[in-house]
Amino acid sequence: MKKCPDCGMTIANQAIRCPKCKFNFAESSDAGSAAVPAEAAAVSAAATGTSTASAGIMPMVDVNKDNVEELYGQLKAAVVKRKTEFDHFIDFLENRTAWLTAPADTEGALACEKGLLIRSVAVTKQLLRIKDTLMPQLDEESAIIIGLFHDVGKVGVEGKPYFLVEERLSSTSSSALGLSFSSRITAPGSSTSGSYSVNPKLVGMDIGVRSLYLVSQYMLVSEDEAQAISYADNRSGIKGTVSPYTIVLGTAIDLQKSIYEVKDTVDSYSFTVIKA
Repeated sequence: MKKCPDCGMTIANQAIRCPKCKFNFAESSDAGSAAVPAEAAAVSAAATGTSTASAGIMPMVDVNKDNVEELYGQLKAAVVKRKTEFDHFIDFLENRTAWLTAPADTEGALACEKGLLIRSVAVTKQLLRIKDTLMPQLDEESAIIIGLFHDVGKVGVEGKPYFLVEERLSSTSSSALGLSFSSRITAPGSSTSGSYSVNPKLVGMDIGVRSLYLVSQYMLVSEDEAQAISYADNRSGIKGTVSPYTIVLGTAIDLQKSIYEVKDTVDSYSFTVIKA
C-alpha cells in the first residue's frame, strides 16, 4: 500500500490515480517504478499500431479469429503501471469464464466463437488509433482497460455464462414437421448449426453495469473509467455530465460496430483496413 502525497489517502501500490483527490502518480516527479520501461513502450507501440516516427491516424487492422490472440497478447503486455491488478483480472477471465470463446452477440457478424474477444480487441485498437486526435489526455493504459473491458459483462459470472450455445437440426424433414431440437437431442446423420441465447438464470442488469461489476472486483478504476465502461455503448442512459472518456470510447465502439464489422460499408466508403 502507498499514501497519496496530496491528501494522505492509503491506496493500492499499483493505483496510478488517487480516487479521492485524483493525484496522478504516473505524472509525478517521484513516479519511479511507475515509469514505463523501454521494452514495454515498444510493445505498447506495436499494440497501438503506431511508432514514434509515424504521424496521423493509422489504418485499422482487420481483427479476426486468426490474429486476435496475437493482438490481444500485445495489448496485455502494454499494461505496466496497473499490471498486478490487471493480470489478476485477466487470470480470472481466461481461466474461470468464457472470455476467450464467447460470442459478442446472439446474431450478426460476431455471433460466433471468439466474437467477444474479437470485438473487444478491435474496439481497443480503434480507441488507441484515434485517441491522440480526439483526446490526447487519455492515458494509453486507461484506454486499453476501458476498451478491452467495456463489454466484459457478456461473460456472465463464474459458473453462469451470459450466452448459452444451442444447436438446432437443419434437415428439411424436421423443418417441415415444425420440430425443434435442443443441443441435447440429436439424430444420426442430421446436420446442426450453432446459435446463441441469453442465459435466463442470470440476475438482470445492463451489460455495462455487469462489466463494471466484474472489473471493480479486481481493479481500482477512476470515476471517468467507471462511466466509460458502464455507459459508452449506451450514452443515452447517462443522467448528468458525460465524461470525455465515455465519448471517445463510444466513438470507437460506433466505428467498430457500425462500420468495420459491416463489409459493405467499409467497401462503399473506402475505409482502409490492413489485412494482418
